[in-house]
Amino acid sequence: MSFDRTLARCSFCGRRPPEVRRMIAGPGAAYICEACLQTCNEILQDPRPFSPKALELASRPPVVVAAPLEPPASSQEEQPAPREALRTLTLELEQKQQDMTLMLYQIQFYAHYFDLHYLWIRPPLTPGFAFVPRLIFFLKDNLGQQWSGDQGGMLLARPELASDPNHAVYQGRARFRPLPSPEAHRLTIRAADPLGQFEDPPPRPWQFEITL
Repeated sequence: MSFDRTLARCSFCGRRPPEVRRMIAGPGAAYICEACLQTCNEILQDPRPFSPKALELASRPPVVVAAPLEPPASSQEEQPAPREALRTLTLELEQKQQDMTLMLYQIQFYAHYFDLHYLWIRPPLTPGFAFVPRLIFFLKDNLGQQWSGDQGGMLLARPELASDPNHAVYQGRARFRPLPSPEAHRLTIRAADPLGQFEDPPPRPWQFEITL
């Protein structure tokens, strides 16, 4: 499989030559420019686990990379039907904080992972804002098993659900592996907004308790 290298752009900031002078090629169509590499080096040198630069980097929107010139052979084959959830847990949990609301409404369990579905209602970002809103989740069950770092997976703007022009609605799904143990009966979910560090005062993480 080959890629059109003339379409190469940095996978971290989206810029391409001549906006950047040098880039390092990674697997497939992944690249990193010298400016983002310098930022990564500064993050590695910072002893804080959630430094401002690390949170800023985590909050960047995904960059669309060049598509392969030839489609994979598997794409010509019949695609399998979408997997159905083995179990669905309906939630009705809602918390408000500093003009934002986080609503957890469903957890779906599959064979090897589970998805957390949520709605996030917050003031819309100003035009020209460089980043998309993100939530980082931290989960822990009553047996001590922990899940962390999922950045919300799919996050879709849902303007048709907004009843207030001063607020935007985002529908999200966060995926976690592995499944909780069958013996687990309680799940604590914490969610943090990495962009909250720029607010005064910074918001506290949301926290929910769920019975499995």
